[in-house]
Amino acid sequence: MLGLPANNYGHAMARLLRRTARKLLAGTRWGRARKSRDPFFVTKKLIKAPAPLIFDVGAHVGETAARYRALFPDALIHSFEPSPQSFERLSQAFSADSRVVPHNFAVSEKAGTATFRVNRASVTNSLLESDRRGDDYWGTELLDTDSEISVQTVALDDFCRAQRIEHVDVLKIDVQGAEYAVLAGARGLLEKHAVDLIYLEMIMAPSYVGQRKYHYYLTLLDELGYELFDLFNLGRRDGRLIQSDGIFLTSEFLARYEADMRQQRK
Repeated sequence: MLGLPANNYGHAMARLLRRTARKLLAGTRWGRARKSRDPFFVTKKLIKAPAPLIFDVGAHVGETAARYRALFPDALIHSFEPSPQSFERLSQAFSADSRVVPHNFAVSEKAGTATFRVNRASVTNSLLESDRRGDDYWGTELLDTDSEISVQTVALDDFCRAQRIEHVDVLKIDVQGAEYAVLAGARGLLEKHAVDLIYLEMIMAPSYVGQRKYHYYLTLLDELGYELFDLFNLGRRDGRLIQSDGIFLTSEFLARYEADMRQQRK
């Protein structure tokens, strides 16, 4: 760290202190509490299958797939990413891992083609047009669209029929405001409770034109027999909740989990 500019040195020192603190607290109740707030560790606690099937919708360059791989070494992970640049990095990152299968599609309500917005910050890329009000919550220019491209879309109901997939252990969805369309395209799977756990990003702040409000997700998933298990990664700006991630479970899965917890307390 010697020779770093003062501000970089400060950032580096802060990272070092955070890593040291995490190691010291790992075995304490504080460390355990931190894990309980990590959605990936919670998923590991909930999903007992030795080789789960995981759908990573909105895979970006593979950050989430890497987390799942670390926790589930034998999992089969289907990663969906429409951006050509991000897809190339995703494919390269897992070129030696045959059980991570990249798909260069946008997951949506139906199969076809759609306009995809390539934004200044790639993590904000979306099928939806950016809402100018988003700058107030996420920072200026991050949602600015540099280009628009045509991408192939697929619905998960169709994908699973074609692949003869009847059960999915984990469905993670992070597609920047277009999550509702993903759920709509998986309605057949969800009605049959063929997906055990949904890990879903929900944006509350106006960020994309046409994004669904929070209550739409809760209503749809409740109608389909999915219950909210917990919320994670709550983001706030000026005291306002602007984003959260949620884990939803089928009512049957949740009942089994609660029965196991009661048995462990005896």
